Amino acid sequence: MSLLSKVGQGPMTHSIEGSVAIPILCKFWSEDGVWNGVAEPLPVAVFGETFEEAKDNLRDAITAHLEAVREVGDLNTTIESLLQSAKNFLSVEDIPTGRTYARIEARVTGDHVYAFS
Repeated sequence: MSLLSKVGQGPMTHSIEGSVAIPILCKFWSEDGVWNGVAEPLPVAVFGETFEEAKDNLRDAITAHLEAVREVGDLNTTIESLLQSAKNFLSVEDIPTGRTYARIEARVTGDHVYAFS
């Protein structure tokens, strides 16, 4: 059984051995005095007074989103989708000017989900 097939088999009831890392492309921009951030492949958006605050808020929001997905039993499908999305990241030529992109990595280990950059 692959690591991915062990992840998300039930809502917070199964642990996995090892972990899986998921890179997530995030976009940030400043508008009207606040920094906005969005996780491109997820329905997650945040804001903060500074770029660092927005980035911290986005890490927390990604973690909360993935924990909620785990609770409803759809983590495996979400991880597979995020890993596929990671293969299709923008090339340097595709990145529009005036936007800041960052990679935030989510990690699923046992019953824990967390994001970091």
